[in-house]
Amino acid sequence: MLLAVLGITQVAAQARRSIIRVRLSDDARLAVSLNDRYYDKQGRSITIGDLPAGRHFIKIYRYTPYSNGRGGKARVIYSGGIRISAGTITDLEYDVRNNQLYTQVEFIDDSYDDRRDDRRDDRRDDRWDDRRDDRRDDRDDVYDRHRNSRSWTQQDMNDLKRRVDDRIGDSDKQKLIQNVLQDRRYTTEQMRSILSWLSFESTKLEVAKWGYDNVTDKRDYWKLESEFSFNSSKDEFNNYINGRKQ
Repeated sequence: MLLAVLGITQVAAQARRSIIRVRLSDDARLAVSLNDRYYDKQGRSITIGDLPAGRHFIKIYRYTPYSNGRGGKARVIYSGGIRISAGTITDLEYDVRNNQLYTQVEFIDDSYDDRRDDRRDDRRDDRWDDRRDDRRDDRDDVYDRHRNSRSWTQQDMNDLKRRVDDRIGDSDKQKLIQNVLQDRRYTTEQMRSILSWLSFESTKLEVAKWGYDNVTDKRDYWKLESEFSFNSSKDEFNNYINGRKQ
């Protein structure tokens, strides 16, 4: 019995372990060390799992492989402390232009639920639905009244922003925004406001490209390039909308 109790305790502790994912804003190759332990892997994104909650010391390296393919050169571009909560996925994006580290946190259970949504419609936990519906009924009524309307008002914007602010991670915010706007018509300036609610440039770029189809003033949509900090994002955005015009 004692062994069984210890085993259950160990499994429960492991379930609360956490994950970090690290990338550079310019999508260059990188390497990472955590708590002075260097992880011998390089790539455009590095994932480290099975981490305990608490404060950790991280170093991020820009990695340049040698031309002969045998190894490479790693240069430290960031070092500092990060705090990790139990049972979370922490996305770290280092902005190489502004020398800042941006953090996005999602609970592991929520991220798994998002990936299983399409496969578990008939198996969804009714108790979770009840709790969620109790919190959102009043807000969802606003969208029900506009379900058959293709116009998008400032009141709609305000209601949507309140719901987006309830979400923790950019992936959840993006999913909500796209679900609500998929049958609506909106302006370029309204989309500009929506992009400002997101934290990561990569998410802003995905939403901006997705939103092109339903914008009412497509001729002005190119102006959204000012919402992106990196030339690579500006180029990708402009190439996308130019390609859609053809």
